[in-house]
Amino acid sequence: MKNKLLGIFQIIVTVFFIYYTLSKIGLNKILEVIKSADLLFILFASIVYFLSQIISSERLWFILKENNLIISSKENIKLYMVGIFYNFFIPGGVGGDAYKGVLMNKKFQWSLKKIYKLLILDRLIGFGVILCLIIVFSGFILDLEFISEFNFVLAPLYALLFFVGRVLVQKIFNNEIVYTKAFFISHIIQIFQFGSIILILFSLGVTDNYFTFLYIFLISSVLSIFSFGGIGIREYVFFTLASNTAVGPDIATSVGLIFTFSALISSIPGLFFLIKMKSKKKLST
Repeated sequence: MKNKLLGIFQIIVTVFFIYYTLSKIGLNKILEVIKSADLLFILFASIVYFLSQIISSERLWFILKENNLIISSKENIKLYMVGIFYNFFIPGGVGGDAYKGVLMNKKFQWSLKKIYKLLILDRLIGFGVILCLIIVFSGFILDLEFISEFNFVLAPLYALLFFVGRVLVQKIFNNEIVYTKAFFISHIIQIFQFGSIILILFSLGVTDNYFTFLYIFLISSVLSIFSFGGIGIREYVFFTLASNTAVGPDIATSVGLIFTFSALISSIPGLFFLIKMKSKKKLST
């Protein structure tokens, strides 16, 4: 029942923000912007985003290995891609991570409780890095006097955030052994996703405000959990927060929309792996 309610909530949020954003800009304007985009840059953006997901799967693989849940990198990537597909195409329901946990439990007979705990840890470390980056970016984007006058505190501030995260992981998960490397890998993931956003900006002919758009992207990454595959909210965040830039709202919204398209394309391999797994299951029964 809770899963169904979550799914309904996500669909309502998605539909509302899609309608609201398009009503403010107009679908025709969005389509005109996308038609004029450089498809080669969009292709590169999709590839770079897909690579960020491969690196994300490696972060989870590392966490599993360090906790004596041994799985090959190849098998982990397959299960990770299936999880991405579920997260993108199945609102509410069992959820991509939950389904991935069930598959691992059935295939390797691992404790479901332990798997879910590590999957949550993996997500929270990545989420924590996004929050750290938002805090640091905020000082520059919002032109905070504290940061502009005392920018030498950024490194100590980031170190403090790092150690706060480490303490929380130790207290809640008793698993600080994986924290440092997973924290570092999460930054690499964000660098690749930043690269994807910049390539999308290139495709639309945007030549400045990159730092601001990366900041907007980070905020949209946090808020996108409330909608179906991040659709609707992501575009709304780009539309709203880019209003202070020289970039038009139609182009800003298109950045979010094209990123969503890149995420959609990257989730498709999960469908093939899922079909393959189910066909193997039928053959074995």
